[in-house]
This record gives sequence, structure tokens and C-alpha cells, in this order.
Amino acid sequence: MTYRQKFFELKKIKNEYVNSTVVKTLLTDDGGFHDFTELIVHFDNELKNENKIDDNLKRVMNGEPLQYVLGYTYFINSNYIVNPDVLIPRQETEQLAIGALVYIVKHFGKDPYISIADIGTGSGILAIYLKENLPTAKIIATDISEKALEVAKKNAKLHNVDIDFRCGDMLSPIKEKLDVIVSNPPYIGGPETVSEQTLKYEPHLALFASPKTKYYEEMIANLKNMSDEALLAFEIGEDMEEELTDLLENEYPGVGYNFEKDMYGKVRFLYILKKKEFDNYA
Repeated sequence: MTYRQKFFELKKIKNEYVNSTVVKTLLTDDGGFHDFTELIVHFDNELKNENKIDDNLKRVMNGEPLQYVLGYTYFINSNYIVNPDVLIPRQETEQLAIGALVYIVKHFGKDPYISIADIGTGSGILAIYLKENLPTAKIIATDISEKALEVAKKNAKLHNVDIDFRCGDMLSPIKEKLDVIVSNPPYIGGPETVSEQTLKYEPHLALFASPKTKYYEEMIANLKNMSDEALLAFEIGEDMEEELTDLLENEYPGVGYNFEKDMYGKVRFLYILKKKEFDNYA
């Protein structure tokens, strides 16, 4: 069977977890193609392993996330290993990675000799992306899960970057003074707002926090131990702007901060400068 024949066969399937992206990805994975455009070029080639495609399809139809089925995902056009020990990266986290890089370069320059910590690194995507784009920076990445760090270390090796991985709860493994903290920490208050698929397959340790602001409070409190030019860059829940604003206004009146929206117009990012007003900066 050719890729063309298989493509139109799979397109006929009616299943809540099978869509055009899933079909294209299963076929590009089989051929080792970079993207759908390359698949189209080879549309009339014979499949390499139809049985594997069908087996993977069955797993997806049963609700298993495609990224876990394949064992990898794309993040800003690069491949990263993922498995059920780590969260599947979302588009919002891609925005955080790019946004954090922009703020760091604005604040510290293009080749800064600074210390950056990715707290709750998971698969290591934020740490690795920043190291690839800021090779002079020292990057520390922490996670409470040893299994997650195993995935992150494999990704760092895959991307040929040197990251200082440390196992421990949030900031506990870090003793040195930091210039930057980036983080996409757990911020979901309860399972009622999470999809059934996410709840079943993705690690709860990386999803839930009580209260929702718990880990932000801990990292913001660490500002006192950071350099005078410290920068914090967070992904946040879409309903957290008011709570975090109250925290900053009441507990940290000297800092500058800025909330930003994601591609869907929802407030999903918070950037904090230790000693600078964002009105004069952004």
C-alpha cells in the first residue's frame, strides 16, 4: 500500500482522537519525513511498516496521546523525547520559551554570562531551547521527578547541549545566586478542569497545585536571593492574573511586572523584573 492510499483510508476514520494532524503525523513518522510537504513528494511510495502504523493508530483511538505513542514531539521545530513521565509540551510553552529568550536578550544582551534556572524542567525543553540560543549562559534545570530528569538528560544529549540537571523540589537543589528563573510549574487547582485524556495519561505531579499560586509564591519569594537585575518568566493559568497581581502588589511593591496574552488572547504569561518598571522597559 502507498502513502496516498493509506492517507485516504485513515481520513475516513471517525474517532474523537483521530484527526488530520494525527493521520499526517503517523504517515510522516513511518517514512521518516520531516513534514507533510515531504510526505506529499513521496505520496506514491510504498509504506515501510503498515502494521506499526495500524498498531499506533489503535493506541491513539483508545485515547493514548499521539506524542506518547510515537515517543517524541515537536517543540519550536525541533524533536524532543517524551513519555508518560513528562508533560506533553503545548503551544503556550513554545510562546514562553520564545518570550523568555526575548526578555533575556533585551535585559542582559545577546551573549550574557548569566545563570538561568528552569524550575520543574520536565522534558527539559525550556532549558535546552535557552541553552541553544544563549550558549554563554549557565543553565540549571531542576525537577522533583528522577524519571522526568532521565527524559530531560536524553533530550539534552539529543540536542548536544550542556545543562546542569539537579533532582529536588523546586529551588531546593540551587544554592548559587541566579539571574533568571523560567518555569511552567503545576498550576491546576483540581481535576475538574482537565480533559479526561490528560488526567488519565499525563503526570499529575506536573499538573496540580494547591493553592494554584503555591509554586509561583515560592519562586517570587526567591527574588531576594537573586541578582539585582533578576528576571522571572512564567507560564500561568488563564484565570490567575488577579491572584498574582494581588500577590505582587501587596508583597513585592518594588518589582516591575508584565502579563502577556497567548495566541488565543488569554493571559498566560507573567514576566517580573526585580528592580525595573516595565513601563520604561517593554
